[in-house]
Amino acid sequence: MMIRIPLAAAAAFLTLALAGQAAAQHQVTAKLEQPVAERSRLVAGGAVFWCEGEACIANAANTRTYVPATCKDVASKYGPVTAFESGARAYDAERLEACNAAARPQMQAANP
Repeated sequence: MMIRIPLAAAAAFLTLALAGQAAAQHQVTAKLEQPVAERSRLVAGGAVFWCEGEACIANAANTRTYVPATCKDVASKYGPVTAFESGARAYDAERLEACNAAARPQMQAANP
């Protein structure tokens, strides 16, 4: 009986450690056309993106992180995104085009 308790505790600890490690490996990456001048932070899609050089990387906090709105948030702050990826998933050219629409300056109509 006394051996079962430490074994159960060790198994529970190992399970939690592996689950935490798997969650930390779930990243969302936005690759930028132009590098950022200095390391900065952006909160988008329920996650914190750290942007440095030509990439913004976040540990996905939830399923709202790898969505078009998040890509648009990155593009509107840092300019065109050349890739938006999470694990083996990546946006295709059409989805990147829609994402980068947020990076383009909005045309203002001239007043007559």
